[in-house]
Amino acid sequence: MTTRRELALAALDPRPRWARARRQFAGTRLGTAVIVRGRFLALPLLAIAAGLAPEHLSTRMAFAVIVIATYLILRGSQSLFGIAVLAAMLVYLPQQMDIFERGIMFDIVLYSLLGIGLNVVVGYAGLLDLGYVAFFATGAYLYALLTAPEVGGGYAVGANFWLIIPMAMVLAAFVGVLLGVPVLRLRGDYLAIVTLGFGEIIRIMINNEDGITNGAPGVFSIPHPDFFGRQLQGPFEMYYVVLPACFLAAFAAERLHNSRVGRAWEAIREDEDVAAAMGVNTTAYKLMAFAIGAAIGGAGGVLYAAKPGAISPTDFNLDVSINVLALVIIGGMGNVRGVILGAMLLIGLPEVLRDFSIDVAFIHLDNLGADYRLVIFGAALVAVMVLRPEGLLPSRRRAAEFEREAALEPTAAT
Repeated sequence: MTTRRELALAALDPRPRWARARRQFAGTRLGTAVIVRGRFLALPLLAIAAGLAPEHLSTRMAFAVIVIATYLILRGSQSLFGIAVLAAMLVYLPQQMDIFERGIMFDIVLYSLLGIGLNVVVGYAGLLDLGYVAFFATGAYLYALLTAPEVGGGYAVGANFWLIIPMAMVLAAFVGVLLGVPVLRLRGDYLAIVTLGFGEIIRIMINNEDGITNGAPGVFSIPHPDFFGRQLQGPFEMYYVVLPACFLAAFAAERLHNSRVGRAWEAIREDEDVAAAMGVNTTAYKLMAFAIGAAIGGAGGVLYAAKPGAISPTDFNLDVSINVLALVIIGGMGNVRGVILGAMLLIGLPEVLRDFSIDVAFIHLDNLGADYRLVIFGAALVAVMVLRPEGLLPSRRRAAEFEREAALEPTAAT
């Protein structure tokens, strides 16, 4: 039973009044804006701090700020304000970096674009594709061959960069349909093996066709694209071409996921036989997934070839497909936001660790990153897969599937 003294002390305790005031403030329009958007307002300050950091710290600080901001903003957030803050940071931070760091940012955004395309095939439709590099190579070689001079292995037809991008998307989509037609009946591991072979066939073909693709030397002297009379060169300027393309692809993929097409893909991924029994045209929707994913990969190939001015068959090996698939799985299959976060970790972390060192008390490890960066990176990937097997930012359905499996494990064990 509560005594009179306890009641008096409770009346004097400021915590209930503070909690009541906080609830009242949260109920107002201003309070709701502060609580919902307050975490976003601190992120530009972190970006400015990263830009003003000493040179030896700027890379890691900028990378950490981008990753933290991406996770906070994309984690279940539908706020356009948060997306705008993230876009502003991605525009601002590269201006404070050197050429090497800008190259890292270009690779991150490019692989994000490729991951969005593969996520349509793997995450939405559930089709395990290990030959995604074939579509990437299709777009890159189309741009290189149509623009490079004859001495560089091209045909110099004078095609415009902005015109070749839709051409590459159409050609890559056609190649995707050609891949999809013979593998419609395959699933799981069998589909993965066939698509893996398809990617290797494309790489070997462009390596051996000396009369068409210039063979092993590749294509060089590729001109840089023009933007209103200004030639875009290097990773810094090309970064600002790839960035809006990535956001545009993410917007389109999100809209597709929430449409009738996305629901059909989801049904095929869960159970293709049941989806067909319910009237879903599985053939058409699977081919559509291959075509859309391939089109995004073809656009990424054009953007990739335009940056260095030279490409070769060694740029399109199996590692590209594996890296893109890995960032989709680590970020969270079926979620475009997770793909972007996965690209930042998978592509950016190994490069950021290059100059990592520890100098605390009697511990002096100057070359820790140079010698063991891939070991640290591999350990981080293992930790992510053990602790978050569904990915860092999975789709709601995928997260629910893992929760259901975890709940059924004790029952199955008994």
